[in-house]
Amino acid sequence: MTTIRVGTLAGLAALLLGSPAGAASITPINTVTANGYTFINFDGPSPNTGGTTIDGISNNGTVVGFTTAANGNLTNFTANPVTGTTATLLTPPLGTAAMANGINSSGTVVGFDGNNNGFSLVNGTASPLIGGGYTHAMAFGINDKGMIVGQYTTGASTPGFLLNGITTTTIDAPKGTTGDTVNAQGINNNGLIVGFYLGNDGQDHGFTASTSSASSGHIIGTAVADPTIPNVPGEPGATFVFSQILGVNDSGMAVGYYGDSTTSQHGFLYNTITGKYSFFDDPNAAFHNGIEVTQITGISNSGEITGFYTDGNGVSHGFVAFAAVPEPGSMLLLGIGVILGVGYTRRRAGRTSAS
Repeated sequence: MTTIRVGTLAGLAALLLGSPAGAASITPINTVTANGYTFINFDGPSPNTGGTTIDGISNNGTVVGFTTAANGNLTNFTANPVTGTTATLLTPPLGTAAMANGINSSGTVVGFDGNNNGFSLVNGTASPLIGGGYTHAMAFGINDKGMIVGQYTTGASTPGFLLNGITTTTIDAPKGTTGDTVNAQGINNNGLIVGFYLGNDGQDHGFTASTSSASSGHIIGTAVADPTIPNVPGEPGATFVFSQILGVNDSGMAVGYYGDSTTSQHGFLYNTITGKYSFFDDPNAAFHNGIEVTQITGISNSGEITGFYTDGNGVSHGFVAFAAVPEPGSMLLLGIGVILGVGYTRRRAGRTSAS
């Protein structure tokens, strides 16, 4: 299912050796192998006393997200944690209330400008999205063809949207849903859309949709069966509460997380073809006041995943992870201090937040 790009472990060496002086950079925490994956855990550029939130990953391995300062200001950035520590700051040109949510292979970033509009950022210039007729809009995902998905508000409804060039298509909740609150979070290059909607029970549930099913300016989502959650150490008797699907690759592998009755959150992979879930958390994740959090927010075509977790102080940190397949020369890492061992949330609007 997952492949590793050539030079992955050499990239890990570069990560731990540091980046050029004067460049904005991410800060490595450690590298941990668990559950068949190698996790690279890191913090974003300073100031980040409020933690690091990673929201997406492109097919060339670039992640996008933001750090949060003590005063709540956000610093948006991109980086490739597998190949080095260098980060590209997006704030400015984005303001300190903006959230960078998605990125494609050409480097186009989409998100929320902090002032009721979605944006796309190309070559340092941010442009508002989807035109008039709404009071609030947010962009969450973009594919390599430039198709953008998100959510907007019109009247009492908050449906999802697909923006393809200058054409906007509304994404509605699955049939049988009484409301119309839809968060379209990701879209792959085959036109498969994933996200979550507010169900009749007042909780979030995953959905899929296809651009090919558009009719009369609308796409109707298809409900995804909720996961049967596993037993998690430290959470005896926990029961399922909600789930959110946040990204998908061209093979139809989707990622997200679920929330349980302890208010903890745990990551999952979801195969949109077979309907099967796989569950795992970042091994650095730790309980804080009885709550443990991992959100898997994006997946590339190579199967590399990204997201964030919270530590024992409730502070969030970013990660990327890939299948833990040994490569020639991997013993080099033992000489540069790789830490192997075991070691709430804040995701884009419409996703559960915790402090």
